[in-house]
Amino acid sequence: MEKELPEFLQILKEKDPDYARSILDNYEKRFSDEALSAKTKTLIALALDAANGDVEGVKALAKRAKEQGATEDELLEVVEIVEGTRSFQGLAVGIKALD
Repeated sequence: MEKELPEFLQILKEKDPDYARSILDNYEKRFSDEALSAKTKTLIALALDAANGDVEGVKALAKRAKEQGATEDELLEVVEIVEGTRSFQGLAVGIKALD
């Protein structure tokens, strides 16, 4: 994740590198393989970002999910689940995962 830090984390890393490192270490641990696979956790996070209207988050998580081996069919299912719970608002944001 270090190479693609969002702007707010880049600023935090410059201002308080120790605190930023703590956040990043926690993020990496949270999204590693445990009871759920890292890919599954990423897809869940993608669905939550789509439901919350976070387009940039959806794009970043879709890229990460693809790097973890997620298929277009898996991404489409996530988008369809979001549409089922958040209607067209969720669909409009979630569909960015397929760009």
